[in-house]
Amino acid sequence: MKYNFHSKEFVETGSIPDKLAIAGSDGDIDWNTLKIKVEKLSFELMQLAIPTGHPVLIYGHKEHLFPVAILACIHSSMTYIPIDKIYPLDRIKKIMEITGTQILINCSNNTLELEFAATINPKLETIVAFPPDYNNRIYGSSIEPLQYIMFTSGSTGEPKGVQISYKSMLSFVDWAVRDFGFSVNDVFMNQAPFTFDVSLCDILNSMALGGTLVLTSNDIVKDQNAFLNRIAFYRCSVWTSTPSFAFLFLRHANFNVHKLSSLHTFLFMGEDLPNRTCSLLKIKFPKARVLNAYGPTEATIVTTFIDITEEIIRQHPSIPIGYSKPDSELLIDKINPDDREGELIIVGDHVSNGYLKDDELNAKKFFIHNGKRAFKTGDLAFYEGSILFFIGRNDEQIKMHGYRIELNEISNAICRINIITDAVTVPLKRNNEVKKIVSFVKVNLEISQDELNNRIIPFLEKSLPYYMIPGEIIIVDEFPYNTSHKIDKNKLIADYIQR
Repeated sequence: MKYNFHSKEFVETGSIPDKLAIAGSDGDIDWNTLKIKVEKLSFELMQLAIPTGHPVLIYGHKEHLFPVAILACIHSSMTYIPIDKIYPLDRIKKIMEITGTQILINCSNNTLELEFAATINPKLETIVAFPPDYNNRIYGSSIEPLQYIMFTSGSTGEPKGVQISYKSMLSFVDWAVRDFGFSVNDVFMNQAPFTFDVSLCDILNSMALGGTLVLTSNDIVKDQNAFLNRIAFYRCSVWTSTPSFAFLFLRHANFNVHKLSSLHTFLFMGEDLPNRTCSLLKIKFPKARVLNAYGPTEATIVTTFIDITEEIIRQHPSIPIGYSKPDSELLIDKINPDDREGELIIVGDHVSNGYLKDDELNAKKFFIHNGKRAFKTGDLAFYEGSILFFIGRNDEQIKMHGYRIELNEISNAICRINIITDAVTVPLKRNNEVKKIVSFVKVNLEISQDELNNRIIPFLEKSLPYYMIPGEIIIVDEFPYNTSHKIDKNKLIADYIQR
């Protein structure tokens, strides 16, 4: 069995009748049970007479019911908002204020101390506290209804609601099923929070193909042994994560093809993929595919894709982000025509309808290009032939003493030194002016700070211009990570300042 996202129905495929559909933190369900639960939950939602476009809030953390709830919202043409239990209550309150959501699907056994008109509990029972008020709380349009609103962090500290239409989601599903190379036999390891659209990639792929989805809760993710044991137990074949998350496992004794023989593909997205990570993965899993995908939440999960071969690793110190999906167009907006790089602009039907209730930001970031929606990513990129390369954020391209500096270029140069396992470079500012560049590094041997400087600085002086040499290079045991498993650069800067 699989789910057809176009016709919105379950389709028999002739596979094993009791094939595992979802392994949740609270138990497993087969495809027949998945179908029954999706149809039951869809019925409960329809009974609430929810207008098209009014968002339903889904709350939980890796329970099997969470993807059931997502599928039920798609099945019944409801807009949904995913909220992970890792979110603090104040943030959830803020999202409720912004969206006016009246309906909660609580996938967990936790009681959410907030007022909803109606709550559907894990038993798929609807409890109505008071009559829902849907006035002025409907978003999207009947022409192109919203499928979900994904909240991301805003630069002002306020969460931004990225609106993704049903049509945009279909665009991703069709591309992924056709080009990613996965099949009905695949078992997808899912560990990213549901509030991070990396997690949606596994859900949509497994449901569209009739595969198996293995959800892994945060407490298991933090225990590397338990996490790898879960992968081995369910014989996961597809690993989807940020590169930073995978890097944490590279030194683990059981993270290799001998202990995890079922893993055949590593799909990376969410941040820059270091060359060193690819090289080490190829040693640990010689026959596995390493796929690099790029795309902001505002363009429905990812927009570019490439299979990283040994030849690419050898030829390119910086790993490319590949080729655009067929129904999209990628533009490079250069400051000067002779510049190699510029801001990447994504054009296509998969581009977001804009941020919810933020006309000012929408005017800055979204526009129409040749009749299609376009999004200014804020990412710097360039083409080498037909292959696209990501440099970094345009806010990571800094100016110091009049020179334009790419911080990622410094980190990549440092990582070419054999004693360095990873590096992150940040700017220190005063009154919005960059005063100093600091690189934080992880090393693979015991070495003093002075010895490190004596080895790194001469190497960098041969490979970088003098104005790109960090003012300070600091050894750290581990990098701090945020809830999306990305390196938290703001925390690095804050810790440095407080030293």
